[in-house]
Amino acid sequence: MVLISLHQTLILVGTLLIPSALAAPGTPSHLDACGTLANKNVTSLTATDVANCYEAIPFNATLAKTTLETVHTLFKDYYIFTDAALNPHAPKPFKNEPIDVLKRLEAIGRTKYTSDFQFHMDIRATIEGLKDGHASYDVKCYGAYVFVNRLALHAPVVNGTQQMRVFRDIHEDEYKGCVVDEINGRLAWSYMKDWSTNVLGYSHDPNARLNIALATQVYKSDTGRFGTFDGLFAIRTVPPESDAIEYQLRCEGASRPVKVFGEWIVQPVSEDFKFDSVESYVKNVCLAPEGDPSAHGPTPVPVPIPMPSSADTLPGIKVQEFPGAEKILEGKGTVFYHLKEQPHIGVMVIHSFDIEPVEVEGVVVFEGLKALHSRNVTNIVVDFQGNVGGYVELSAIVVQLLFPNKNPLDVLLEADQRVTKRLQQAALHGYKANNTEYMDASLLVDLKTGLPYKDNSIFSRPVTLTRNGRKNLYTERTALFVPTIPQSQVDTVKTFPWTNNSNNIRIITDGRSGSATGMTTYFLTSEHGVEAFVVGGTAGEEMSMFSFAGASFLTLYDIQQTYKGLGAISPIKDVPFASTIRFSWLEVYARNSTIPLEYDAEKYRTKHHLNYSLETSFDRLAMWEEVAALSWK
Repeated sequence: MVLISLHQTLILVGTLLIPSALAAPGTPSHLDACGTLANKNVTSLTATDVANCYEAIPFNATLAKTTLETVHTLFKDYYIFTDAALNPHAPKPFKNEPIDVLKRLEAIGRTKYTSDFQFHMDIRATIEGLKDGHASYDVKCYGAYVFVNRLALHAPVVNGTQQMRVFRDIHEDEYKGCVVDEINGRLAWSYMKDWSTNVLGYSHDPNARLNIALATQVYKSDTGRFGTFDGLFAIRTVPPESDAIEYQLRCEGASRPVKVFGEWIVQPVSEDFKFDSVESYVKNVCLAPEGDPSAHGPTPVPVPIPMPSSADTLPGIKVQEFPGAEKILEGKGTVFYHLKEQPHIGVMVIHSFDIEPVEVEGVVVFEGLKALHSRNVTNIVVDFQGNVGGYVELSAIVVQLLFPNKNPLDVLLEADQRVTKRLQQAALHGYKANNTEYMDASLLVDLKTGLPYKDNSIFSRPVTLTRNGRKNLYTERTALFVPTIPQSQVDTVKTFPWTNNSNNIRIITDGRSGSATGMTTYFLTSEHGVEAFVVGGTAGEEMSMFSFAGASFLTLYDIQQTYKGLGAISPIKDVPFASTIRFSWLEVYARNSTIPLEYDAEKYRTKHHLNYSLETSFDRLAMWEEVAALSWK
C-alpha cells in the first residue's frame, strides 16, 4: 500500500484543435507559439517561451466539460477528505481555510474560459487548496518543462536573527551565503512566507510549506552522500510570472547591496517530446497515451542485502562522507552511521519509504540495528528529514523493530473508506481480484478478529457519518493489513538497549514528510513516547513533525484499471489529455480519536523546535550532534 508524494504539478485535459486554424505541420508560423518554442535552442529557452506555447493551446468547452465531470466525480465519490476539509477550525500549527472542493469545482464549471491553460490552472489551484499532499492535478501538457532558478534560498538563524540567505548559486556559487533583503521589490521574508503559504499544498502547516519551498540537504542514493535539493520556490513545473526573479543581496565584504537577476533555466522533462506547432504539440505531448506514467511498474527482482563489515571497504557503501561519523551500512532507503566523538550514539537515516521490495529494506533496518548494537551503541537518533513517504508496510516494520508489538493490532491504525453505490457494485467482484486494491477487503483487517476479511462485505454494510454538516457513507472502522516481523527478529532486538525504551531514541524531522513517515512518527511519539525534534520553519513558531497523514492515495488510472480487471465498464470517463489525478482514498485515526489523523493537529506537534544554523543547514552531522547533546549527557 503506497503512501507517497512530494512532487506535484498539474493534470490534464485538453482541446480538440481545428486544423485550419493552425500552422501546417513542418512549416511553423512565427505566430505559432509552440513552433517558436520548438525552434529555439534549449539553452536559450525562457519561461515566457513556454508560457506563450501553453497559452496558445485553444480552449474546447466540450473537452473541458468531460474533464471537470471526471474530477468532480473523483472528489465527490472517492476522495476521503471531501467532508473533513470543511472543518472551519484549524488549530495550531495548522493554518488553512475550510474548502468545499465540490463547490469550487462547480464554480469552475460556470466560468467562461477562453484559455485552456487557465482552466487547468484553476483546477490545480482548487486541489492544491486542500493542502493534502496526496491530492494533486498533474497535466503533462502543462508540465512539459521544468524551471530552475539560479539561486536557491534557505532561512537560518544567525546571531539570534532569522535571515533569508542564498543556499546555492548555480553560477559557481558566486552569491552563496549572501543575505537576501528583497525579492521582486518586497521584503524577502514576507515575500517567501506569502508565496509558500498561498501557492504550495502538501501540508496544513504553513511552516512545513515554508520548509518545502526552501533548499535543504537530502540523502542521494546514487552518490551515497547528502546533496542539495533546491526547494519548490527554486524548482517549478508551472511557468513563473517572469523570466527572472529580482533579488537584492547583502554579501560579506561588499560595500553596498547588489541587485541580482535570478534567471530561470528551462529544461524539457523528456527528450521524447517532438513537435513543431501548436497542433503537433497537442498531438504528441498532450493527448493521452496508453498506460500510466505515474505507475511504479513491476516489482523489481530481489536484491542482495548489504551487510555491515569491519573491513576498510564496506560492501554497498559508496563513500565515507563525514570525518566524525562512520557509515556502517547502506540500503536503498536507509543509512546507518556511528558517531566517533560520541561512540554510544548511532544514527539511522530513513530518507525514503518508497522502496521495493519492502521486506529487503526491512532486513537492512534489522541488520543496521544489529551492527550498532555490536559497536556498543546505547542511544539512537532516527533522522526522517526529507522523507516524502512510501509504503506503509515498511513503516510498520521500522516501528516493530524499535518497539516489538505484543499484539498484531498494536502496529495498526484504525481507518475507514468512503462508500458509494458504484463502489458497492464493483466490490461484489473485487475480493482478491487483480488490480482491485482499493476494493479488496483481503488487504484490510477486521478489528473484531484481528484477521483480514474473508469477503468484501465490509462495503455492503456501511455506516453513516456526519462531518461538518455533510452526511456520507463510510466503511466500519478497519485497518490496513501490514506484516509482522519474524519472532527471530523480535528475540534479537529485545536485547538492544534502546528497544522499548523511548529515553534512548530521538527523532529528527523537518515537516517535509509524507504519510508513511507521518504514520511512523505518530506511532513512535504518540504511542511509544519518543521525543522528536522538528527543524526549520519560522523561529519561535510551532511546526508540524510531518506534512500529511492520509493513509493512501489512488489515481484515476488505478480506478480505471480496477474496472478493467473486473471486466466491467468504468462509470468514470477518461480525461482527454495525459494526466495523473491523485487523491487520498483511506483515512487513518489516532487511538481513540474521531478526528482523521490528517486533521488532528495535536498529533503533529512536538515540544522541541530547532532552528537551522549556518552549520546545521549544510552539515547533517552537526545536526545529529546538536540533537544528541540536547538529549543525552
